[in-house]
Amino acid sequence: MSRYRPEDLRRFVARVLESAGALAEEAEVVADALVCADLRGVHSHGVVRAGIYLDRLRAGSIRPGAQLAVVRDSGAAVLCDAGSGFGVVAACRAMDLAVERARRYGVGAVGVRNSNHCGMLAYFVLRAIAQGAVGVALSNADAQVAPYGARARYLGTNPLSVGIPAGEEPAIVLDMATSEVAHGRVQAAAVRGERIPPTWALGPDGRPTTDPQQALRGALVPFGGAKGSGLALVVDVLAGLVTGGRSGPEVVPLYEELHRPQGVGHLMLALWPEAFCGLRTLRDRVDRLVRDIRALPPAEGFDRVWLPGEPEYRRQLEYAQAGIPLPEEAVAVLQQLAEKAGLAAPEAVP
Repeated sequence: MSRYRPEDLRRFVARVLESAGALAEEAEVVADALVCADLRGVHSHGVVRAGIYLDRLRAGSIRPGAQLAVVRDSGAAVLCDAGSGFGVVAACRAMDLAVERARRYGVGAVGVRNSNHCGMLAYFVLRAIAQGAVGVALSNADAQVAPYGARARYLGTNPLSVGIPAGEEPAIVLDMATSEVAHGRVQAAAVRGERIPPTWALGPDGRPTTDPQQALRGALVPFGGAKGSGLALVVDVLAGLVTGGRSGPEVVPLYEELHRPQGVGHLMLALWPEAFCGLRTLRDRVDRLVRDIRALPPAEGFDRVWLPGEPEYRRQLEYAQAGIPLPEEAVAVLQQLAEKAGLAAPEAVP
């Protein structure tokens, strides 16, 4: 894989989005979020997504300059409307508002409706951690997943993320889709012509498939059977129904009907540690917890015990220095973006 400097990717993606009318401030936030995903090795939510963001921006379903408008303010709880702007930007603003309210009230909850795809949720809880808060991020998505026991898609991959500050150890960052895998991983396998595990998806006939093309025409499956399906449903309710937004099949598919805003919903939560045990105490105890778990004897087939977010943290440190190794489909998107925007594509690290 060719490696690319993070700063080159950020600059390029921001310029591409600005070429289609995005404001410089929002283009920089979106570019930073996408490159952050690649830095952490979550390439399904990295610069490969810049292509569809550009297409939706040009089609008018992502509206540049949209503000996060407050619909209802109840102090610790705030309901906002994203105005069909960039989902990444709306989610960032919502998390910042949740942290601000958590400082004041101990907890902050910000619901967002009328948004678009917001990418890797870890980006937003890391934003909360940087401000000294515990962060929780939920988002619904377009229908790609068959509920447990069904053969047809109805729920989104409906991810959730939780970020907990630590002291000397890396923060605990849980970031997961409620499907067995993210939809982007199936798309990537289809582009590369690779087979997928039979546990990822169902074909149009409702049977497990190893063909990613059949999977894209069928449905993903929830992780953990009924448990993952139940969690996906709850995320859809909290991010979609509670916010007064769209739910399930009402959410416009990311890669279809590009002229229509998706109507995605988010829920951003923050806890202020000083209202509970205190930030210093929390960090010290999280450090101890992490070290205790890491010191456990590894099970057969494992060389060590990893904590949530730790592999991604280590990749981020490595890739920031050595460059990001982008998969072929992401490099292809960069070339396409360069042609569409009339810009020079980023060069790989020598």
